[in-house]
Amino acid sequence: MVPTTTQTLPRDTWTTYFDTLSKDLGTTIVTIEAVGKDIGDQLAADHLVLTGITYDHKDDILVIGVDAPGGDPEEYEHVVSSPQAISVATGDPDGPPLVIDIEDGEGRHHIVSLELPPELPGE
Repeated sequence: MVPTTTQTLPRDTWTTYFDTLSKDLGTTIVTIEAVGKDIGDQLAADHLVLTGITYDHKDDILVIGVDAPGGDPEEYEHVVSSPQAISVATGDPDGPPLVIDIEDGEGRHHIVSLELPPELPGE
């Protein structure tokens, strides 16, 4: 098993980091959990297709877009208001993130778990 590396992203890199990540990931499955003392552990999205992650510095929000796989897209946007800290955990320092932890202005954590779909035989 590859050891996990975690880094905290500086705020001034959020827009560029997530724009680049969204372009480079391709098809990625995402699960999103919101965790906080006031809300417990809530599942916001379970094994859906990630359409992108963007940080809007004007409104100070991070938006995670997802679609249901197959059929008509059922777009859902998970919005994190006033993010305070963003940490990214990877198994490979040069590979895609495995988990993104976003702490919002109310101390809640939004845990975004990413997984690439399995390759089809012969690929």
